[in-house]
Amino acid sequence: MNKHAVLIVLFFIGLIGSAINPHDYFTWILEVFPAIIGFVVLLFTYKRFQFSYLTYVAILLHCYILFVGGHYTYAEVPAFNWLRDALHQTRNN
Repeated sequence: MNKHAVLIVLFFIGLIGSAINPHDYFTWILEVFPAIIGFVVLLFTYKRFQFSYLTYVAILLHCYILFVGGHYTYAEVPAFNWLRDALHQTRNN
């Protein structure tokens, strides 16, 4: 399996993982849809426009941000609750 195929597998693992019991399916599809469109565009233009492997990794990381935001909604991502509490905020920024 080549390194680009690994990124494709990781994309689908993140996509499926974010679809399991999200906060709201409508919000999930709205947040994840740009990543899916981007994947399709990159898939169809791969032979004409090939980016560096680092660029594809950066795109995958951005897709994971979209997946996490779609799963929890951005205001309710639990990873930064400690920062909200430390700064005495009302929501997770």
